[in-house]
Amino acid sequence: MRETELTKQLEYIDYIEGTKKILEQSKAETAPYKVTILGEKFIVYPNVFSPKYFNDTELFAENLPIRKGEELLEIGPGTGAISIIAVYKGAQKVLAIDINPDAVSNTQANIALHQMKEKIEVRQGDIFEHLQTEERFDIIFWNTPFGFIENQDISDLEKAVYDPGYKSTERFIREAREHLKEGGRILIGFSTTLGRLDLLQKFAEDAGLSLKLIYETKSEETHPVKFEIFEAVSNIYDLTKTQ
Repeated sequence: MRETELTKQLEYIDYIEGTKKILEQSKAETAPYKVTILGEKFIVYPNVFSPKYFNDTELFAENLPIRKGEELLEIGPGTGAISIIAVYKGAQKVLAIDINPDAVSNTQANIALHQMKEKIEVRQGDIFEHLQTEERFDIIFWNTPFGFIENQDISDLEKAVYDPGYKSTERFIREAREHLKEGGRILIGFSTTLGRLDLLQKFAEDAGLSLKLIYETKSEETHPVKFEIFEAVSNIYDLTKTQ
């Protein structure tokens, strides 16, 4: 059966259930373990979004368009792999903020492993919480929790893959420009297979932004999926022209 035929037979709930199945598998890990991402070793703690089970971490780490000397703010670093790879790719400084205290500890462990304490800082907080007024960045990136659900009562780990009502995604898009340097970029890790592109577009439009597709790839989790990186820009680009 061709992929397009399989995709047509699957409904959104099938993808959400597939993500839930992978998440449950990751919860079975009860002790720290190591993974390799782009040739580099990383520690993964229990209760943290795991690159062992979810492919998007490595895909976004490899394809995040960071320029030498730029300063990056990453929301939801999880293990810290994307932030650390960004430094290897030339980022001058990185600030990572995660709502999950276990993810903060995990990121700190990997910062120490890669000897990047002078380059990367991690804080616990909800999106832009705990940013100083004067802090500005060349890039703000979030591998968003693109699984749309209605349930509000979820764990910190589940918040890495689900965003009830897309409230956090909406806030991210609405507030991100306040923390950019002049000429800075808002980059969004997403999956149009697993996520609600219609809502992402609406939030961007409400914020006076448009979505520009800058990267996409096919992957496989429980089902065939696509992952993308979108840049949210002032209303210059039309998403339909990039597809």
